[in-house]
Amino acid sequence: MKTKFEIAIEKSEPYQKYLVLGVSTAFFAGLIIFGGVWALVIAVICMFVGILLGLVVGSEMMRRDLDGEMTALRAQYEAASELAYKLNLELTEQVQRAESAERDLLATAAEKTALRAKLDGLQADGRS
Repeated sequence: MKTKFEIAIEKSEPYQKYLVLGVSTAFFAGLIIFGGVWALVIAVICMFVGILLGLVVGSEMMRRDLDGEMTALRAQYEAASELAYKLNLELTEQVQRAESAERDLLATAAEKTALRAKLDGLQADGRS
């Protein structure tokens, strides 16, 4: 079950840009009206520092996410490499078996041809 706060966030998602713009406009207007120009200068400096801090923290979080993704990709690459190696070994074994079977078949065919020639020779001798 969702709380009222979660429901309010879901409803306000399409309007987040406008909400942020309105809040920042109200904030700066309040600073100008109640705090004067120096408060506005300090607020701009604080916002600049906040943006820089946000960029630094955001880049660090992005780096950590990328490190996690790279670790997962390396693990998948190693698993795929191992599978490719095993498949290559299996293919090599199959090729060796096929070549062996082909040699056996050729030897059997040669033996059959030789026996057939002997049989024909014996039959020819038996008729003469």
